[in-house]
Amino acid sequence: MGNASDTSSMFASTISKEHDIMMGSLYSVFCILSFVGNCLLLLVAYHKRSSLKPAEFFIINLSISDLGMTLTLFPLAIPSALSHRWLFGEITCQLYAMCGVLFGLCSLTNLTALSFVCCLKVCFPNCGNKFSSSHARLLVAGVWCYSSVFALGPLAQWGHYSAEPYGTACCIDWHTPNHQLSALSYIVCLFVFCYALPCTIIFLSYAFILLTVRGSRQAVQQHVSPQTKTTNAHALIVK
Repeated sequence: MGNASDTSSMFASTISKEHDIMMGSLYSVFCILSFVGNCLLLLVAYHKRSSLKPAEFFIINLSISDLGMTLTLFPLAIPSALSHRWLFGEITCQLYAMCGVLFGLCSLTNLTALSFVCCLKVCFPNCGNKFSSSHARLLVAGVWCYSSVFALGPLAQWGHYSAEPYGTACCIDWHTPNHQLSALSYIVCLFVFCYALPCTIIFLSYAFILLTVRGSRQAVQQHVSPQTKTTNAHALIVK
């Protein structure tokens, strides 16, 4: 009885019913917009699949991860928010949190890979121009494998998933590290390898791009029109 009572209280909402209804309504709007927008992008990509550039594979992958999040999280979060409690039990809670981590990390890691590829093409064109569609597919597969390690970790007892503080959804349990060394190591690795490192790579990549484009603009300012320079920089990035 005690365990059932604890589980029931863990999945009870801690915010007002009015706020839950408002959040459920917002989730519904976001779900529809995300589904329609990402489906349209994937449809366009499908029709031009024979002429896709390497960098566009990362845009497609970003759309897939966003669509995955839309299809796995919103259908559970919306009725739970409207019902003022998590409705789907502890096992589904674990799977919900895993999907949230998987698709969320995939999006961030994908943006990191995209920024790095753009940096290669703009700042190191000799290397960047050798980056092919096959390389892009391989890197996209690596993005999913990298994200899967951290998403599946809590299911293998490295870290832990639990109800979120407000009770109507599930995520990483941020309190368990106070009691378990393995959970603490998971949180530390998650912060370093899935937040600090990707953000640093993104920042440095676009900083190098900015410096390179600025230097090129100054070097050819008297020989090339501004419109041509802008077009050339854009072509390097999306090539």
